[in-house]
Amino acid sequence: RTQVADEKTCMQFSIRRPKLPSSETHPEESMYRRLDVAAWLRHLNALGQVEEEYKLRKAIFFGGIDVSIRGEVWPFLLRYYSHESTSEEREALRMQKRKEYAEIQQKRLSMTPEEHRAFWRNVQFTVDKDVVRTDRSNQFFRGEGNPNVESMRRILLNYAVYNPAIGYSQGMSDLVAPILAEVLDESDTFWCFVGLMQNTIFVSSPRDEDMEKQLLYLRELLRLTHLRFYQHLVSLGEDGLQMLFCHRWLLLCFKREFPEAEALRIWEACWAHYQKSYV
Repeated sequence: RTQVADEKTCMQFSIRRPKLPSSETHPEESMYRRLDVAAWLRHLNALGQVEEEYKLRKAIFFGGIDVSIRGEVWPFLLRYYSHESTSEEREALRMQKRKEYAEIQQKRLSMTPEEHRAFWRNVQFTVDKDVVRTDRSNQFFRGEGNPNVESMRRILLNYAVYNPAIGYSQGMSDLVAPILAEVLDESDTFWCFVGLMQNTIFVSSPRDEDMEKQLLYLRELLRLTHLRFYQHLVSLGEDGLQMLFCHRWLLLCFKREFPEAEALRIWEACWAHYQKSYV
């Protein structure tokens, strides 16, 4: 009997995925297919410039991007490349940014012993712990001595040098890993990550002011869309409105709340900036 009771208890927590009624979905929800190679090429003119940018963003928002071209499209969404740039201009930009990235790395490697001790204590110690346990089930990062893990480590260490005001916080490795796995190039990934951190409210920082700003948005959304639940949180007092259960959602952009494929699909929809400018 105890075993049966336990099984029933477990069943109460099973994940259910009901299909949303049409009244709760966008009327254009099923009108767009995933952006594939052919559709992407139709948006590029002879010079490699992106045409009909608004339609492209709309297609990505509703349909997502085929895995095979994410590495090419994501740099546009993360504002590393401008849509007006030509293929030739983008290649020149890559060369310039590769030099800048090398200079940032050289600055890190040229620290004085005292600077290095402070950097190790404030940044490197945490980075070294985090990268070896980030996305290790992903084939791209799997196995001992994987050079891609070291590449991720360098990106995060160099970012802390590039932007010391943010430095490194736990969770940033979870944000950069999928970008590296799709973009592949270390320098390109670094600058895509810079774009991500500059152009999103999902700032991977546990600082009180950053988290409070994000919770403010979430509280207001709840008040407007789920008033009963919002009133329940209010009835719990100050602890309820702290919404501690949401902190990981915000720090990692829902990455650990959904399977990876679905989480990245959410990221793409946010990065598309279709009819929205807050992410």
